[in-house]
Formats: sequence, C-alpha cells, structure tokens
Amino acid sequence: MIWHKDKKKFKTGVQWLAMPAALAAVGLGGWLTYFLVLNRPPEPVAVRLLTVERGNVEITITEGGTVELREQRIVKSPTEGAVDRVLVKPGEKVTSGQVLLTLRYPERKIALAKHELQIREQEFTLARDREKIVEAQQQLTAEEGELQKYSSLATVGAVAQQQVKRQEDTVRTVRARLRDSQAQARITGVKLQSLQLERQGIEQQLQNTIVSAPFNSVVLGIYVKDGDGVQFRTNLLTLGDPNQVLVKLQLSTLNAARVRVNQIARVSAIGPSVQTFTGYVQSLYPQALTPEETQKEGGNQNQSTQATVPATVLLNTPTSKLIPNSRVNVEIVLEQRQNVVVLSTEAIQRSGPHPFVWVRDSQNKAQKRTINLGLEGLVTTEVTSGLHAGEQIIVPPPQSQLKSGMPVTPEGGIQNGLRPAQRSK
Repeated sequence: MIWHKDKKKFKTGVQWLAMPAALAAVGLGGWLTYFLVLNRPPEPVAVRLLTVERGNVEITITEGGTVELREQRIVKSPTEGAVDRVLVKPGEKVTSGQVLLTLRYPERKIALAKHELQIREQEFTLARDREKIVEAQQQLTAEEGELQKYSSLATVGAVAQQQVKRQEDTVRTVRARLRDSQAQARITGVKLQSLQLERQGIEQQLQNTIVSAPFNSVVLGIYVKDGDGVQFRTNLLTLGDPNQVLVKLQLSTLNAARVRVNQIARVSAIGPSVQTFTGYVQSLYPQALTPEETQKEGGNQNQSTQATVPATVLLNTPTSKLIPNSRVNVEIVLEQRQNVVVLSTEAIQRSGPHPFVWVRDSQNKAQKRTINLGLEGLVTTEVTSGLHAGEQIIVPPPQSQLKSGMPVTPEGGIQNGLRPAQRSK
C-alpha cells in the first residue's frame, strides 16, 4: 500500500518536471521558426529584361502631304472653241510635242479665208499701183524730154514761148500723177501689211487649237471629251513627269521652325501595312502664308484657318505605288544619332537627381546604375555612358518596388532593348 502511494507521488513529480521542459521546447521551436522566417531569402521578383543594343535614335515630326509628280501641271485651253478630238488616255505616257487633243473653231477658218481673199485683192491693187507708177515715170521722162527740146527751140526763136509753158504744165501734171500713184501704192502696201498681220494672228489662233505635250510626261487626268465647248483657260488635262515624285506639305509654323532643307524624310500612304519611301526636304518657303495666299501660290487649300509654311519633299527613287494627288504621311527626321548605345525610354528611371537603370548582375540580383543620356527620342534614348551593348536591363514591374540586391527572375524571356526598325544596320 505504501509502495503504491510512493509510486503515485513519483509520477506526479515527473509530470511537474516535464511541463517546464515542454514549455521550453515550445518556446525554442517558436524562436527557431521566427528566426527561419525572418532570415528566409526573399522570393525572386519576376521582371522583364531588355538587352542593350546599338542602334539609331531620332527626333522626328509628322505632317500630312499631297503626292505630285515633277512638273505636274494642268494644261489649259489656249483659246475658246470646242473639243474636236481627245487623242490620249489617263495613265498614258506621252513625249514632248505629241498632240494631246485638238480644238475646232470654224469661225476662225472662215475669217482666215476672208483675209486670204482680201490679201489677194490688195496684192492685185498694189501691183496695179506699181504699174501706174512705172507708166507715170515713163510719161514724165518723155514729157521732160519734150520740154527740154521746146526750151532749146524757143531760145533760137523756132517755137513760141507759149508752147513751152504748155509743155511745162504737162510735165507738172504728169509729176502730180506720179506722186499720187506712189502715195496710193504706199496706202495699198500698208493695208496689205495690216491684213497679213491679221492673218498671222488668225493662223496663230488656229495653231492654238492643237494642244501638245510640253515635255515627256504621263497623263494624270482628262477633264473634257469630244464635242465639249471650252472657254479660254479651261482645264483640259493634267500632266506630270513620273521620273520624280514630290510631296507638297503645309507645315505648321511650329514645325516649320525646326525643319531645314536636305533633312531626311520618310513618306508612306495612309493605312495599315504600307511601304515607306525615303526622300529629303527639297524646299521650304521663306514665310508663312494664309490659306488664301497658299491657294494663289498653287498649293492645296488646307483645312486649318492658321497660316502655314509650304514645303516640298523629293523622293530619292520614283515610284508608281504613291498615287498623285493622294494624301500621305510624311515623317521628317530633325535630328539623328546612328550606331549608338540605345535603350527603350521605359527602362530609364528618373526618380533621383540623375537618370539610372536597374541591371541584373551575375547573381541574378537587381543593381542600380547611374547613366548619362544623349539624344532623347520619343520611345528610345541614346546612352552616352554607363551601359554597354549586350548588358541586361531590368524593366521594373509596376506592382512592386525594386531595391538593390533584390533577386530577380526573367519573365517571358529576354527582349531586345529597341524595336527592330531602330537597330543599327
């Protein structure tokens, strides 16, 4: 009985001793758990990586323009009349001097025939006047000879003095007739010259009824058809030289102040998946023009009520893919850096006094690095120092804030630091 009581007391004592040990074990386990959690390495942050490359950086402006061909012009009617025949079609290539269309003007042909008759009549009259002059000159010579003979005879008393006076009157009469004939011939000659000049004018007017190509060109448009009546300077057709393609621009005054002759330009039709053509700024008007002044200078009427500066872009290579008189986009390169270290603008951080980027080191950790910038484009920027081609740049995720030494892991692979079109070729 006593043994059982002692055994119970011993068991109770052991339980009391086990309780602190258990409490100590629980505390030690909690401390170990806290230590492990506190010192557990942070989870890598998924980031997008860009590889730094060499490429081009540009500052550009974009304007709308209208396609034209060199020497593009509207051929106007040189006279009034009616279209006889149109001899060409739109899109047809023509050579200098080739007849494009003819006009008819029957009234001028009738007037020309009348002038021909009047000229022939005056030529006959002039011929008769000249015959009269010859006849009067011959008669005058004969009468002067008679007068000289009578004067000699009168000196010796062979004839009366009265007969000499009658001969002198005859000579004066013949001389007057000669002068009249000469004067009439001059009047007839003046009339003939006037008729001949009028005939030349009519012939020139008839020559204007033939409209020819002023240079080697292509027919862009025809505005009349056979039988149409036309007035002086009516639009007949449009020609242009397909060997040179131009784009006419109306620059805003803000953009025009930044544009210079010979700057690179890129031209593309308006729409998706279109081809781009290169050229350069060929000319820039020295002053801004109002819409009314622009139209007087031969430019297209712009939609804006503000003054604009006309400019012309010439393509380096002619193309038939840009339709004359169609609207196109024109990108003018104001400034450019080629084959430099280029980085996408989204990877550059500007929260401090100097721009910086996050780079991934050899231990896959983010490290902050200060950089110096050069030319800054719209989507890419030139890096003058602090980076080299081939390094990997971290684009910080918007949902988390990077810190130096933070582990990172690529998200979706490594991308190029610039668009393919911006890479150095």
